[in-house]
Amino acid sequence: MPSSPSPEPLPPALDAKPPLIAVVGPTACGKSDWAMTIAQRLNGEIVSIDSRQIYRRLDIGTATPSADMQAEVPHWCLNLIEPDETYSLGAYMETARAAISDIESRGKRPIAVGGSGQHMRALLEGWQIPPIAADLNLRNRLEQLDSELLWTQLHDVDPSSAIKIGGANRRRLIRALEVYELSGVPISEWQRRRLPIQAIVVGPSLPLSDLDRRIDARAASMFEAGLVDEVRTLLNDGLPQDAPGFDAIGYREVLVHLRGDLSIADAQTAVATATKRFARRQRAWFRQADPSIYWSTDVPIATLR
Repeated sequence: MPSSPSPEPLPPALDAKPPLIAVVGPTACGKSDWAMTIAQRLNGEIVSIDSRQIYRRLDIGTATPSADMQAEVPHWCLNLIEPDETYSLGAYMETARAAISDIESRGKRPIAVGGSGQHMRALLEGWQIPPIAADLNLRNRLEQLDSELLWTQLHDVDPSSAIKIGGANRRRLIRALEVYELSGVPISEWQRRRLPIQAIVVGPSLPLSDLDRRIDARAASMFEAGLVDEVRTLLNDGLPQDAPGFDAIGYREVLVHLRGDLSIADAQTAVATATKRFARRQRAWFRQADPSIYWSTDVPIATLR
């Protein structure tokens, strides 16, 4: 990740733009509230780095910032596509980088906030995403191969990626082979072409037990806010159950409930349980021991000026 933030205010560099502020951490830890406070105090605008808030009409289950929050502070990278569409990481990075440039061009402070670890890493570390369109014929052909053959084929053209990925992760093996076959350049080479951006990275620090309680409360509030009705309306509008937007915690469990296989109380419990598991995976992206992240119990405004 980018250079380590300091608990002391950073001296302004001559003729240099203030660095991007990134607010990271697991779901329900308080990132959105932090981002709002920072934007209000430092004349900023918020760039959502969230792989689910890109979907329109999936507001409750993705905890999309409210209309009042968006009216108070401009938000970017929300509601980009319909729930039955897909949006690649490369397309997302183009959108996020364009938003940051626009914010900076108007003399405001960009604040990237989100718990999507891969997307945030891609932004901060400047990943160069291969500019290749999906090829369903190639994808289907690769899907027919067993994992050992996929690994062997990748090792022949990109041994460092094959060793890094290993033989069990079929999705990443297939993606690496797709990149090579469609671009002619190994994915390991694309990954070396990184252009990190200057950023101060901060995150709310709280015990795991507190995070679990916040997750329980969030799951309850989503159901109280009408998550089941949100899903029912989308289905009535013709959105298929296998739409990409429904492949998210909250929506999966509600679909099971609407099929009659789960009570609403059990669905809420399932959402909270799945969210807790997800939050623990997110903590692997944003480790408390990571020296590049300034963890704090309060918004560290002095550090961010």
